[in-house]
Amino acid sequence: MRYFQSAVSAIVLAAPLAMAGSAQAAEDYPTQPIEFVCATAPGSGAATWCQLMAEELSKPDNLNTPISVVFKSAGNNHEPVVYTDSKPADGYTLMHVNGSFSGYFNLPHFTKQLDAFDIVAKVEQTLYGVSVRCDDPDIKSWDDLVAYAKANPGDLAMGSNKVGSIHHQNHVALYKAAGIDVRFVPYEGTGGVVKDVVGGHLRVGFAQPGLWNSHIEAGTICPLVLINETRLENDPIWKDVPTVRDAGLQYSIPFQWQGFLVKTGTPPEIEDKIADAVRNVTESDAYKTYLSNAPEVVPALETDRAKLKSDMEKAIKDAREFMIENDIIKG
Repeated sequence: MRYFQSAVSAIVLAAPLAMAGSAQAAEDYPTQPIEFVCATAPGSGAATWCQLMAEELSKPDNLNTPISVVFKSAGNNHEPVVYTDSKPADGYTLMHVNGSFSGYFNLPHFTKQLDAFDIVAKVEQTLYGVSVRCDDPDIKSWDDLVAYAKANPGDLAMGSNKVGSIHHQNHVALYKAAGIDVRFVPYEGTGGVVKDVVGGHLRVGFAQPGLWNSHIEAGTICPLVLINETRLENDPIWKDVPTVRDAGLQYSIPFQWQGFLVKTGTPPEIEDKIADAVRNVTESDAYKTYLSNAPEVVPALETDRAKLKSDMEKAIKDAREFMIENDIIKG
């Protein structure tokens, strides 16, 4: 009996001590380097974003600790969620999340789901454009692409990101709305898409305007259409490029976004610190310079974790219905 009473007393005493220790850990956070898991391949537009965010978050006015970027995108982005879930819920492993995970979480091989994570911040939206080489013998405009695809069904292929991604969802929605068949070629990131179109290995590509621009200025690449409702008036290279609306296509555009998530169970105080630091980065000179060089980026900061999770849950449900309807996954 005395042993039982002693054990109970020890548990009762230990509980407030553990809570105090957790509170102190949150107060002191961070006290060691942080790992930022970037869910894409090096060279992509998202990779540039990951590197910028890590550099700015590590500064004294923000998290004030070294932050290393680790690229993980294997298994249609199953790798980064498995890796992040394997780490402690302590805020020392951050993961890059984007709108494409609305599709990825529906893929049959995904063993980890959204309930294993908290989205702590949505930072921005990203726009994309479809381009070809300027010396393409048949395609000089969006209308040319449609006419060629109708005359040669199944002949054209467009490269974009992984199966289930926002890029893939855009691919299906765009060409379905146009009433044509263009094959989907998945890549690990949009950097590879641009490289292969420039090199003549891929005829049509889907990527951020900023990744196309140097090749457009060089006269190698010609943009055909912007995946947006309105034109990019802030970019002299893209301001006259027609949008899907200009092309007469009426469909719901799946928009990409970039943000941060952590493993569920991370102390809310630590999640708040991460969100506050992200907010500071979006107000920095470095981020403003980044925006000036990335016309496709639309600031869209959101740090309400409950709203972010609710929005993603809905996006996952909507993406599942879309993917089943278009034979990307089985029902």
